[in-house]
Amino acid sequence: MTLQQVIIFSQSQQKRNAFLLKALVLLVFITVWIDYFFSEVQSTSFYLSESLLFSSYWLLFLPLLNIQWKMAARRPLKGFLYAALATAIHLLSYPALVWLISGCFYGHTFAYRQTFEYGLTTYFIKTFLIYGLSVPVIALIRASSLALKSDDLPAGTSGHKTLPVPREEPAERTCFPRSLLVPDTNNTKTLIQTTDILYFTANSPYINVYHPVKKYLLTETLRSLETRLSTNQFVRIHKSCIVNVEKVVSCRSRLNGDYDLELSDGTPLRLSRNYTAGFRARFHRYTPD
Repeated sequence: MTLQQVIIFSQSQQKRNAFLLKALVLLVFITVWIDYFFSEVQSTSFYLSESLLFSSYWLLFLPLLNIQWKMAARRPLKGFLYAALATAIHLLSYPALVWLISGCFYGHTFAYRQTFEYGLTTYFIKTFLIYGLSVPVIALIRASSLALKSDDLPAGTSGHKTLPVPREEPAERTCFPRSLLVPDTNNTKTLIQTTDILYFTANSPYINVYHPVKKYLLTETLRSLETRLSTNQFVRIHKSCIVNVEKVVSCRSRLNGDYDLELSDGTPLRLSRNYTAGFRARFHRYTPD
């Protein structure tokens, strides 16, 4: 997984929560297994229900790490202060959670003070390390994300060079073809979805239509086709090339005003400096928050 993919993944709260939940559930099972292993070694009784109850310690990381992530992202200089605050809230909430669950579902209620002392002696260092180590991770991802936006994407400035100021774009067309009928082999024609098309290139008097399955030839000019395509999905990146912006996965500066694009199938394309403004507006629209 590339750095850009990691950044995009981390910026998606849904994906981040799903990954974190899976990791925490795995830690719960590991904790229960360790409890069982030590009970066998020490020839003591093992109670699965109690082991699961006290393993609820791990589940508190899901909401608290999310809160810490949002707060540290807004005020990165206070990252370690938020880590200390999250640690305190976690250790104070853990015995309350155990007390509440045991009171509702168990015959014996575990006292708050007893569980608090247990959590403080058993989990304090572990808790602070997890929240503390998340601080540089959040800072690194945030810095890398800002670097990618300023260096890799066509932004208003790049180093000491100023890119063209974007022109006001026309409103999105409400009617555009969702499919194209293109000539295929044996004098047949094939209907392909425009959303699947990677890009178009001029090949006078034809247009090359690059599809994940194969390349097709269309009898039309690039200029006339451009007037019929969705202006939010397809954008001209060169005088002889129109790209499906949804298929662009990366954009890297050549440091001369031009950019190298990479499509989802690995195809490299060049973004001319004369078309950076239009591409920037479309590419930002399809970049995850």
